[in-house]
Amino acid sequence: MIVAVAIALVIIVAVVTVAATIIFEEKNVPVRIGYFHGGRTFLFYRAYTNGYFEDAGLNVTLVTRNLNGESFNEVPMDYSDVQNKTYYGKASGTDLLVGGLLTGEFDAATVGESAFIMAASAGAPIVAVASLGHDTKEKPGHAIIFRTGVQINSSFDIRGKTLATRRSSGGSIALLDEFLLSEGLDPQKDVRIIENLDEDVSEEMLKNGSIDGGFWHLLSLRRQVEAGRAYVYRRMDWVNPELSQALLVFRKDFVQEHPDEVQSIVTEYSRRIRYEDSLPLQERMVRPGKDEDKALEMATDFLGMNLPQCDYPPLVNRTLVYEFRDLLYKYGIVDKKTGFDGNLDNSFAQKAYEQLRAR
Repeated sequence: MIVAVAIALVIIVAVVTVAATIIFEEKNVPVRIGYFHGGRTFLFYRAYTNGYFEDAGLNVTLVTRNLNGESFNEVPMDYSDVQNKTYYGKASGTDLLVGGLLTGEFDAATVGESAFIMAASAGAPIVAVASLGHDTKEKPGHAIIFRTGVQINSSFDIRGKTLATRRSSGGSIALLDEFLLSEGLDPQKDVRIIENLDEDVSEEMLKNGSIDGGFWHLLSLRRQVEAGRAYVYRRMDWVNPELSQALLVFRKDFVQEHPDEVQSIVTEYSRRIRYEDSLPLQERMVRPGKDEDKALEMATDFLGMNLPQCDYPPLVNRTLVYEFRDLLYKYGIVDKKTGFDGNLDNSFAQKAYEQLRAR
């Protein structure tokens, strides 16, 4: 699966490399951003739906695709239009978001660290300009869970179990393998692993006993724990939880043609981060309503875990990107230790900080 995705990505990059440069309007440039609706991107979503980009005179549109959907659609500004759609906006990073970015369907995209690293390693003309949400060391947003009734008292009890990972570009399987190694287990021999399950599939398999547990993110596992179907065995501590992050990525030609638009988007996103950081912790931790209201939730403390958080200023942590690259290389998900100097640009986030400090 991972090899096929990597091959497809290389083909897309090759096509884009020989394509003509896209010509943009010079005034009030429309910016289409491919969007994944999840914990690491929710603050960016709140900046969008609360009018931060619109108030700055930007013509920004978020577009996404539902799980198992067939086409991309604009993200509505009114959250009530999406709050009851459990699997809303689950466009995958590598084949849909990065693919759409490279073919010109989008100008930017919100992607996970693995999708970015795989694309940049394949030579994609993309650049990460800001960090989105990431796990924290104190309260990570991922954990190993097991189905209620599956008793795990030690590493020995994990042997022979069937574990699963969510659909991802490869990072989840690498992190699950690292967990098993930390428990003294052989990922190839001691357990059965089912990779890249969509959320609806993994939740049904956990419910009917087809899987015993696996590597899950907070929002999905909370549903299972609260329903009494699962329990948390170990919060992510076997690697630095901050390795799990999302990035705001633009196509390089768009950055070169329209640096002012890129700057304004990063500045307004930063302004929203600063606003939320200014709120009292108890206000940030208010759970607005049922699980369907999760995109409005700023912070939580669920069994010592928290939603992904955003840094101010949202500088891309180069060290963490390279550490994750090394992890993907270890498991053959990327075939070389590429340098990303041409794919990381913190100048926009730094300038946003300077601009906001002067206000």
